[in-house]
Amino acid sequence: MQIGVDIIEIDRIKKACGRKNFINRFFTLKELEDIKGKKSFYTHLAGKYAAKEAVVKALGTGFRNMKWKDVEILNQASGKPVVALSGKAREIFKLKNFNGILVSISHCKEYAIAFAVALGGEADESSQPFNYEADGSNGY
Repeated sequence: MQIGVDIIEIDRIKKACGRKNFINRFFTLKELEDIKGKKSFYTHLAGKYAAKEAVVKALGTGFRNMKWKDVEILNQASGKPVVALSGKAREIFKLKNFNGILVSISHCKEYAIAFAVALGGEADESSQPFNYEADGSNGY
């Protein structure tokens, strides 16, 4: 199991949307359809952006060698966010033997934050138990 988290200023995403091709480079049509017409469009867009960042952190790679659209943050009818992977992100997911990704998104007036958990997978140095010695030393 691996985790990832990200936080973003909503105003930063709103300003970025003024740049040519920003939305089309970072978001899929399905993602945009999920939030189309919402009064808080930029808030939800920022949440999806943060969730993508959190997911690639949980995968342990960041966006190296993959496209932003390889990580898709969709919503169930209830509004619950779900992750759909394609391309290089899906390859990494399979290579690392993950069996699912959970994501949670929250926002307030100024910020959107997301937390992701990649389930299963092979243990690496970041998932080893902490070695705390009885004498108070931390095992280093």
